Amino acid sequence: MKKKIMIPLICVVVIAAAVGGVFYWRENVRLTPVEEWNKAKYSEPSDFTVTETAEQKIIENKSAGLTFAIPKDWTATSTESFFELESPEAKEKSPSFMENGCRIIVEIGNIKANIATLEEQLKNSIWAKHVTEQKIEKIDGKDAFIFVAKSENSNFYHSGTVALNNGKIYSLTLDTTLEDANKCSQDFQTVLNSVKIQ
Repeated sequence: MKKKIMIPLICVVVIAAAVGGVFYWRENVRLTPVEEWNKAKYSEPSDFTVTETAEQKIIENKSAGLTFAIPKDWTATSTESFFELESPEAKEKSPSFMENGCRIIVEIGNIKANIATLEEQLKNSIWAKHVTEQKIEKIDGKDAFIFVAKSENSNFYHSGTVALNNGKIYSLTLDTTLEDANKCSQDFQTVLNSVKIQ
């Protein structure tokens, strides 16, 4: 009699464990398919706050757990889609290119990704044929994919850093010209060194 009760009980436990495992995998392991990235929830530009100190400006997005600093003379502005940071002399040539100065665009998306997916995305991006460098580093202890794309013909220098943490991607992208690349890259590295992700 006990054997007859035990077999169904074991079956129920096994089924419950399997169903629980599937739900855990979907929520905690499964990567967001690339074709769903444009449907993912991204931080709104209004989610960012700017606090000015004597030495710098502190940028914070509490809901996404992101904090970093920019030089005091830089400006922080919100567009409909992006949160932008610009050096004092920054002037846009177009939405993708700068005439001079430095611009950093910040995006945070609820996307579960890994480094391999980010590398594949770069291969399929508009920057792919201009990539001169790519590497994997740590930003505040989090895995980050970093790349540089540049072109003499189009006079642009584009550097992207995408950190991964708890089902989110944190993207900070520098846009500038080749003439301003050295200075802007130094400023960008200072910004990246200040990044804290919770």
